[in-house]
Amino acid sequence: MTVLTSWQRQLRSQGTSAAAVLAALATVIGAWQLAVIVGNRVPSLAETIGRLGAEAAIGELWGNLAISMNRFLLGLVAALVVGAVIGVLMGLSKLADLAFSDLNAAALAIPAVIWALLTTMWFGFGWLTPVVTVFLSGLPFVVVNIAKATRAVPADLILMARAFGIPRSRVLREIVAPAVAGSTVAAVRFAIMSAWNGLLLAEWFGSTSGVGWRSRYWYDANQLDGFLAWVLVFILLLVIADLLILGPIERYATRWRTA
Repeated sequence: MTVLTSWQRQLRSQGTSAAAVLAALATVIGAWQLAVIVGNRVPSLAETIGRLGAEAAIGELWGNLAISMNRFLLGLVAALVVGAVIGVLMGLSKLADLAFSDLNAAALAIPAVIWALLTTMWFGFGWLTPVVTVFLSGLPFVVVNIAKATRAVPADLILMARAFGIPRSRVLREIVAPAVAGSTVAAVRFAIMSAWNGLLLAEWFGSTSGVGWRSRYWYDANQLDGFLAWVLVFILLLVIADLLILGPIERYATRWRTA
């Protein structure tokens, strides 16, 4: 009976998620169609998708998308690794918290467009500009979420583990890591949104390839359908990553809360 109840609950949850996605999709399509009717130059969804198909036909879609994804993954992985280390240190050490908290707060206040402009001036037109922009845009969100989750771990639990002679590495692996798992997914979600925006802006200002560069290409050509086609790619990737990757990972990481 318990297995059946759990299965029914999962089906209801999936049905609710599907309904939410369909409702959001209908809202977006409706708003787009309204903009087409009211606006003078807004291309229809069919025209935009047609332009995207044309981009794929001439070999611009998948190549630029692959370039952007490579840059994004490099910067994001670096932000996750460095941010997790700094966040755990801030959560466990008062000295580290004092050393990094103000700096991280300042980094949170800096918009992605500033990082994109700075890295363009620092590194010029090359692969390093978007990668570093992704890193700097996502890092503070990882740090603040991991630090907050680490501070929430009961100090008495850690002290008891150390009193019984449990190595620090095992404390981190078996006490701290499970406690911050859910917040880590939240940190990744915020980091992805900020870093993806940073990538688009860095490629817009300081690159000759990628999704952002191709968006600017059509913007400079004053072709709104081409510009919106690449914006649509940009948005769809975020939605797909959130629904198909981050959502299941978050449910798995926090499954113990509903056990």
